[in-house]
Amino acid sequence: MRANAGDRKERTGNRGMIGRKWAAALLAALIAGTAGTTAYPVKPVSAAEIQQGSYTQDQLDGLAYLNEIRAKVGVGPLELDPRLTQASQSHAAYYNRHHFEGLSAHSETQGTEGFTGSSSQDRAKAAGWSDVGMSWGIGEVMAFQQETTRDAIDAWLGTAYHRKIILDGKYKVVGIGLQEGTAVMNPGFSGYRSADPEVKVYPYDGMTGAAIGFYGHEIPNPLDRLGVEYSGGIISASSGQKIESFKADIRNSKGQEVPFYSELQSDTLYLYPKDILDGYSLYTVKLDYTVKGEPQPRSAAWSFTTGKGRTIEGLSAQYDELVLNPGGKLPLQVTARYNDGTSGSPKTSASYSSSSPAGLKVSADGVLEAVKPGSYKVTLSSGSVRDTVPVKVFEPLKSKSYPAIDPVKVKDIAGRSDREAIEWALRRGVASADANGNFRPEDSVTEAQFLTMLMRAYKIDYEAYASKKKTHWAEGAYRVAKDRGLLLFSARPGKKDFRDQPINRYRAAGLIASGDGVNFDFPYAVNYVLVRDYMRGTLGNQSWSFGSNDLVTRAQAAAILMKLQSGMKQLTGAPSSVTPKEKLPEDLFPEVYAKPELGEKTLIAEFRADGTLRVEGQFRDQANRQLDIQVDERSEEGQSLGELEKIPVQTDETGRFSVTSSRIYTEEQLNVYFRTEGVSYFIQVKKGTLNASEFSH
Repeated sequence: MRANAGDRKERTGNRGMIGRKWAAALLAALIAGTAGTTAYPVKPVSAAEIQQGSYTQDQLDGLAYLNEIRAKVGVGPLELDPRLTQASQSHAAYYNRHHFEGLSAHSETQGTEGFTGSSSQDRAKAAGWSDVGMSWGIGEVMAFQQETTRDAIDAWLGTAYHRKIILDGKYKVVGIGLQEGTAVMNPGFSGYRSADPEVKVYPYDGMTGAAIGFYGHEIPNPLDRLGVEYSGGIISASSGQKIESFKADIRNSKGQEVPFYSELQSDTLYLYPKDILDGYSLYTVKLDYTVKGEPQPRSAAWSFTTGKGRTIEGLSAQYDELVLNPGGKLPLQVTARYNDGTSGSPKTSASYSSSSPAGLKVSADGVLEAVKPGSYKVTLSSGSVRDTVPVKVFEPLKSKSYPAIDPVKVKDIAGRSDREAIEWALRRGVASADANGNFRPEDSVTEAQFLTMLMRAYKIDYEAYASKKKTHWAEGAYRVAKDRGLLLFSARPGKKDFRDQPINRYRAAGLIASGDGVNFDFPYAVNYVLVRDYMRGTLGNQSWSFGSNDLVTRAQAAAILMKLQSGMKQLTGAPSSVTPKEKLPEDLFPEVYAKPELGEKTLIAEFRADGTLRVEGQFRDQANRQLDIQVDERSEEGQSLGELEKIPVQTDETGRFSVTSSRIYTEEQLNVYFRTEGVSYFIQVKKGTLNASEFSH
């Protein structure tokens, strides 16, 4: 949908459609509140009746309701037009016969049954509408599975682009059609109109019962560009002139700032609160803006009150099962599931209780404190909604301080870039030198060696758990690992004994993650340690650049464990139940640490701290071509917020190119596209970082 005006005989095609998913959800809610079969309006009036000015009661009620809203917004009323009403009715009937999906539902195909015109303008002209005057236009909005036109209007008002059309002050007349649940509205205008630069807002000033949320059920969906599934109820402001710049502020009833996404489309500003609004709450909006042709800014301020809020249907902790060490503390991170399908931190504080406070305490603000080993349950409550989470407190581990080695006496670590980590491992007794005084930093580390080094780093006396007749030198460490549920490849059923085989980074990540209270399998463990900053990738901060297959050397083990100590304060263990992958922390913004070699199809973007952007690459199939680099502003959610610049590039005979932007970007994140005739290659980059991608052939 593009809401552009139709001046000087530029016939507008303002179109919008409430998607089927939204309509189905609305219908389900209506059915839930009533008994019996859903009833649709009676047989619509014929073309002859429309020409005589006869309208159904539903059409008259819908018009009265819409004009009531328009008056409160501050725009003039609409009048029912018989020709546009005939066009609306005929298109609703046509849709019910053919059911085109997406925006194609606004079109008709010549030669098919019920065809009256390819576009809304064609259908209006076929019904007798003529393009009188120097400026005219027809808009169209659609919704499905609606009982009444008034229901359809409420649905349109809850969206962005549909609302813009039905509340647009330029329209003077309207056609209304409702056929077996399919609602079509065609507003129109002809002749010049005055353009009032003062914004008209919705929710309007003093409105009650405003929507608390928007769930993306609109075609096109404005949330797609933001990369989110829902927002708070949409706030819009439309001017009769193009809005050049703006500054907006939303406050709740406590005076707290409400964060929001924004979208500016010519004369209309849309604000999407980042979270669902509170029910029955007052919100205040302030807007400073400038319009085209006016040097002085304008301002507007208004307030509205929301309707019924969402209710909590369920509560859950950060994981389905929690584990602690005796004496350990763990804050509960509670997520609420709401009746509108959303989830997030509960707006009202939850209360907590322990099945045995003598063994596991829980504070009023949800901090667990392990007192005695055992299995417990913690109950989370909010009103009548409750949930329980099992908590295991492990037996205390025996501790030991391992003897330190003086790094000065070690021969083979001088001048190394990782010397600090090696010296840390020696002083902590995490690792030692051989009989000849060598550390052997490039020797690979076996699974058993890495496991014992991990336990030494956390001062665990693993030897105390070994039997008198050990079957393996690290038997005690493996017994601790088994009791704590640590993820070891050699412990998996059907796997060969990996204890004395070199460990790679992939398996090291699994072991480390399982010591931090989660039970992820190896692929998810890699993501977990990256996001938690427990381990660093070899090439970059994404799983593909983690270096999973690289064997861990003694020096690398020292570096991994020194870094781990700064983040993971104790070695706990894993719960018995598998941690769902949905519990993974959010992915890191992609970054590579060093410029890679150019391959067949490689794109590299370096967004320097000074705001300049350097893009280079090689695409062998694009040799000796004049192409473009497009640079877009990127939202925090990953969507492009609009084009900033196009940079022409010339590839050489090998398909290589390199270009540096002439402008200084003030944005923090960019989307960069390498445009070819057939394909666009995309990469994202954050200020002060480097990113690269190798594309498949």
